[in-house]
Amino acid sequence: MLKRLACLALFACAPLHAAPHLDDQRLQQLANDPFWLSLGHYEAGKISGWRSYVSDKKFFLAADGAHHPDAELRATVDALYAPASLGEKHAQCVYPARTRWLKDQLHLTDLPALDCKEFTQWFKDVAPHSAVMIFPAAYLNSPSSMFGHTLLRIDQADVQSNNTALLSYAINFGAYIEGSDNSILYAWKGLMGGYPGLFALVPYQEKLSEYRSLENRDLWEYRLNLTEVETKRMVEHVWELKQIQFDYFFFDENCSYRLL
Repeated sequence: MLKRLACLALFACAPLHAAPHLDDQRLQQLANDPFWLSLGHYEAGKISGWRSYVSDKKFFLAADGAHHPDAELRATVDALYAPASLGEKHAQCVYPARTRWLKDQLHLTDLPALDCKEFTQWFKDVAPHSAVMIFPAAYLNSPSSMFGHTLLRIDQADVQSNNTALLSYAINFGAYIEGSDNSILYAWKGLMGGYPGLFALVPYQEKLSEYRSLENRDLWEYRLNLTEVETKRMVEHVWELKQIQFDYFFFDENCSYRLL
């Protein structure tokens, strides 16, 4: 009897969190918001509806989330109210950009309290403040680089005053190639989408060394007119895209297409 009473007492004291009810009109309004569509990488279907450029099922919380932004939004709201015991696997830790936007739009003040240590430390290390578009020139010895490349450099607040660009990070999107395909197979897969595309955030110094020291390529820099808040939101979304696969096509759905 005492054990039962103790269990009931613990249950009664445990905080209960329930996802808010979303009427269909509000749901559709948010699901069609350009910011939400960008977070899901949706584009209008050729005939009707939506499709996401993300080809990785684990990115979506709804079974039909790749084609239904409204279903993905509802599933995300429900996931934000999941038990905090999920820890780092909780939706608040996995999808920080979605979480922030939905909290602002729906005034979610009663979410479970989470301590997302992995994301918090990663974000602190990156310390995003501003962004620079980097365009390495073409590298004729590599067919995949014959049109150049595009990446984004994420700078800290003091990068210009202290000339510390080497300490910045770079957002890169490229084909993930396993093994050593021969040149014919490499070209065929690159043209036909045979390689998955992945986002990665790497130290800028590594990319600089690769392009300048190893390949002797010119680099062009263009500082973007993004606010600090906008830059931070972009970096939050990069966290959501860790190891998430996209289709990659050499001529169109390539690095420039994804980043620009």
